[in-house]
Amino acid sequence: MVCLSDFNYEILLKNATPKECESVVKEHSEDMYLVPGGYDIKGIFLLGTAIPVGFSGNDIIFQYIKPCFGLFVIRMKNEAEEIKKLREQYKKDKNVKKIK
Repeated sequence: MVCLSDFNYEILLKNATPKECESVVKEHSEDMYLVPGGYDIKGIFLLGTAIPVGFSGNDIIFQYIKPCFGLFVIRMKNEAEEIKKLREQYKKDKNVKKIK
């Protein structure tokens, strides 16, 4: 099982509502997508129905649910491959929606 602490990340927001998370992702991103539940970033599976994921440079910013702790917004640094993966997924998957 993959653990978030294995990656270079920072917490932008914690103990937030889904609406607050989406606002923070949008505010810090050049592009933002809503991905379906089960989408994975570096083996970390995202929980929910429409999870905001955005990009700033080579950083990926997303809403993350940490069981028993609530919703967070995480920035993982230097993840150009994950950005490329999501952009390719967006082109072929009608469940991924571009917002910004």
